[in-house]
Amino acid sequence: MEFRVKKRDNCWINEVRKILKPVGYVPNRYGDRFIPRRYAQTSSSRFLAECKADRDTDVMRMERKGYWRSHSFATVFNDMFNLSPATDKILNFRDATNQEICKRLEIRKPLLLKQEPMYKNEHKLDWSCQPRSKPLAFIESVHDLPRIKVEYTNIIDWSAKGQIAALFSKKLVIWTPNTEVTIAYCALYTTAIAFNPAGNMLAMATFTLSRPVLRLLTCFLPNIKVNVSKMKTFSYLDTDITCMAWHSRGQYLACGLGTGQIMIIRVSDFVHMHPTSVESTHSIRVVMLKFSKTSKYLASSDESGRLYIWSWNSNCKLSPLTVWISLDGVALFDWHPWREEEIIIADTEPVTIALFHVPSRKVLSFHRRRDVDCVITALAFNKISGELVVSYSYPPQSDKPPDMLVLASMDRIVDVMENHDDYVAHLFWSPDGKQLASAGCDESLTIWNFFGTSPNGLQKGSQHRKRNKESMGGFDYGSNLYKPIR
Repeated sequence: MEFRVKKRDNCWINEVRKILKPVGYVPNRYGDRFIPRRYAQTSSSRFLAECKADRDTDVMRMERKGYWRSHSFATVFNDMFNLSPATDKILNFRDATNQEICKRLEIRKPLLLKQEPMYKNEHKLDWSCQPRSKPLAFIESVHDLPRIKVEYTNIIDWSAKGQIAALFSKKLVIWTPNTEVTIAYCALYTTAIAFNPAGNMLAMATFTLSRPVLRLLTCFLPNIKVNVSKMKTFSYLDTDITCMAWHSRGQYLACGLGTGQIMIIRVSDFVHMHPTSVESTHSIRVVMLKFSKTSKYLASSDESGRLYIWSWNSNCKLSPLTVWISLDGVALFDWHPWREEEIIIADTEPVTIALFHVPSRKVLSFHRRRDVDCVITALAFNKISGELVVSYSYPPQSDKPPDMLVLASMDRIVDVMENHDDYVAHLFWSPDGKQLASAGCDESLTIWNFFGTSPNGLQKGSQHRKRNKESMGGFDYGSNLYKPIR
């Protein structure tokens, strides 16, 4: 039995218009059934990983004509529905527009599958981001941090329960912002602290008698002695634990050592997992560790400027994937909050910011500052909007205080925040991502209301910013909206 579609005159719903000359854009779908075209459109996305298919792994490659027949699909359909190949057809995968363009452009190679992005990038930004419409951040409070340790990186952390922990010369202080509750403990020779993802445990590393000691603290209540639930001395190590990072599920703890090794600890019993599986890839002190969103990857950097990206498997083993070599200084980095394969890497001198795609080992976009008049000291992604906060520091002879730029892309500045007198070394977010804490070498900690909202949800950032314009050095934040970096 043969089925035909009767077309009406002067109606193009079921017809295809012929294009008499090559064009730069062809609709992604055609026909009244919205059948997708099987080819990659040019300039369809700014992300290389989305607009180019992988020839080695693309299962939809059509190497030759008769693609369906090569897999015996046509024979199976004909036998199942008792069809006659000479007269009956199920679907005709022909597109006159596509054939005409391919013929004129002399495209002889097979066309690849078009992979559409998972989100709409309407603003043509370099990474997935939902920028704020205008500058809104303002200062909520400023705390003094006298004699805070600056020789280590994991000295301040903000827990999921809203508590901030900071390391000073001889003590550990835990407090809750906007309250008067402050707790202090003796913490001599402490090198690193880190809250677990749930916020009910604090890992604390010390270096005593030339041996690293790891403790797990619980019960952070005033006038109550802290509870040390677990403690272990690693007698076979003669170096300190320089930094720590929790696995997203809170079951494992990654520790960077002064000799360049990375140690994986099982939290339930403090067992050193696979002590010989991770080679000492870093030849010098590890200064920063950070897992991606679901702990699929781990990034580590050392004092020589080398940054390694590792893959984490189900056996708690780390396998090196790639290395980023910074020309001078420590390579700073942060994982994108919801695109796990993308990481921002910043070189301090010369100032370079690069968006790196881990599976393809490609740099998707980058920015390099023309003037060598500053260094990058810290950076952090906001997990709600995807905006990137980058702290810049200038030489003393310039008499210019450090500032923090909020980027929505490599060429779009959304906000500028200034308050510190010396360079900012630490940036970390509140549990809900609405507040930013910045700590600098001026021994002060500033808590910013990033989205300009009060606790009751009302927006008040614009009025607050107008009142504090003179106190913030006379900088007009509104006039700097969406201006490119120099």
